[in-house]
Amino acid sequence: MPKEHVLAKVEADLRRGHVHPAMQRLASLTAAYPDDLELRARRAALYRQVGNVAEAGRWGFLTEDASDAEIAAFERSYPNAWQRLRVLTVTADPSDRLGPVASGRLARLVEQAEQGGAAVTWTEVGPRPGEPSSWRDELGCLVAAVVGVVLVALTVVGLVTVIRWVL
Repeated sequence: MPKEHVLAKVEADLRRGHVHPAMQRLASLTAAYPDDLELRARRAALYRQVGNVAEAGRWGFLTEDASDAEIAAFERSYPNAWQRLRVLTVTADPSDRLGPVASGRLARLVEQAEQGGAAVTWTEVGPRPGEPSSWRDELGCLVAAVVGVVLVALTVVGLVTVIRWVL
């Protein structure tokens, strides 16, 4: 269904006072068009209308009209900078399309995310941590791999023991 048709249905839902279907339609549209800043602004306005300040901050984060209270509520809902960056659900770096306030806001968020040691890399699926900054970042994967190998070895030993009992 074309975007304009769905937006017309959203407006019709809102005129009838059917907020929930309008929210669902806008959610579907933002999933289909994650980088459309106009849709994000509409979604933020709808959340603002129903009093969901945190979601208004989330969807208004990349707009110029998000209030400080909305941004603060969004930050309280997602205290980790990487979490906030991911739940913005943009697939490409939007910096070149943002106004000065939203651009500064996004730059601060990226800076906060990078304080963890990994640079923000924009991929086709959105922001991701760049290469690990030290061997300690990969230690968790190494431990998980060793535990996995040990579990597989114990399983094999157990199976061999059971087969010997049976024979």
